[in-house]
Amino acid sequence: MKNTQSAHSAHYDLNRLRPGKNRSWRVGSSEYKYLQELLDGGFPEGSAKVSFVGRLESAFAEKLGAKYAISFTNGTATLQAALHAAGVGPGDEVIVPPLTMASTSLAVFHQGAVPVFADIDAHAFTIDPESTRSRITPRTKAIIPVAIYGVPPEMDAIMEIAAEHGLAVIEDAAQCFLGRYDGKTIGTVGDFGSFSFQASKHMTCGEGGMVITDDAEAATRVARFASLGYGLVGAGPGGSKIDRKQIAHPTFKRHVSLGYNFRLSELCAAFALAQLERLEEFVAWRLRCAAAFDAVAAGCEWLSPQRIPEKGESAFWAYTFRLHPELNGVTWDAFFDRFARFGGEPFYGAWALTYQEPLFQRMDPERYAGGLCPVAESVQPNLVQLKTNYADDTTIARQAEALERTIVSFD
Repeated sequence: MKNTQSAHSAHYDLNRLRPGKNRSWRVGSSEYKYLQELLDGGFPEGSAKVSFVGRLESAFAEKLGAKYAISFTNGTATLQAALHAAGVGPGDEVIVPPLTMASTSLAVFHQGAVPVFADIDAHAFTIDPESTRSRITPRTKAIIPVAIYGVPPEMDAIMEIAAEHGLAVIEDAAQCFLGRYDGKTIGTVGDFGSFSFQASKHMTCGEGGMVITDDAEAATRVARFASLGYGLVGAGPGGSKIDRKQIAHPTFKRHVSLGYNFRLSELCAAFALAQLERLEEFVAWRLRCAAAFDAVAAGCEWLSPQRIPEKGESAFWAYTFRLHPELNGVTWDAFFDRFARFGGEPFYGAWALTYQEPLFQRMDPERYAGGLCPVAESVQPNLVQLKTNYADDTTIARQAEALERTIVSFD
């Protein structure tokens, strides 16, 4: 018989996978190192010996200042798990903003609950506390404030409202890594923080996410929700205590609660851990880019950059401003075309308001009728989201110049 080396003990030369000098700045040497370590450790059978998932969760909790961190397949599953842990179920209501990715509201539907839309602040584009207060009913169970574009909501007011009515607060911090409010890292102000590792985020592993909380019991509910309701699963280092003979025994009972298979893979965790170690670098470059845009936009009367709360520090997932066509007639389309003509990279406008999406209109056209959130409806068509994920001063200067030339050409 031909002697063949076991695939699980073979050395995987990741150097051959590297794109050399053209490698993206977002992928450093540690990403390759950790993937190599995982594969050399006998992946997949030997992956438990390496446990990048555990390393990532511990490091993430420490960096953000939370007691517990539980990893997930994506940043939608994180929201659903937090809602589950908060006791949100069929018939309950959850207050959400309409100006954000629809995943925030879809997670509410996934729990059988009803998303109730509160309007936004016209200048900050985040959920408006007074509108939030006006949407509370006896069925309200939670609030999901979103740190849209990296800007923290007015969390003092949100937390005060939640305390008055006994509501859970689940921070959607998918776009706000290392942003802060009143000295606290976004995601640690409310009861839960939800993060996404999708490709456009400050750190990534392609797809993935994390829930953080300081509540041990809630963390266990979140962890079990991600792992098919396994009774042996807990949160934090050493939270999953598995006796091999016990779990192998034919009388062993595994499932103590309803859960899904939302666990992050070891491969994704290895990549994400390397990204986490560079998170400050990733955020710093976005801040640097935003500062360059800010210097150009200052003084322009017909566009208004997103306002950051007095107690807030933005993570600038995007540099976002509102056009005011009523002042000079500059429309979103005209700005898009002119910016590209001067060398600017194509940008996105804001998502359609969530309740305006066809799915929501089909589900309940009366509840989600036009005029529900008039401020958001007036702001959304005129938002410009400039990219900030550049990591060299030459590119940043070129994009800032394109913005300046665009503004001057319309003045």
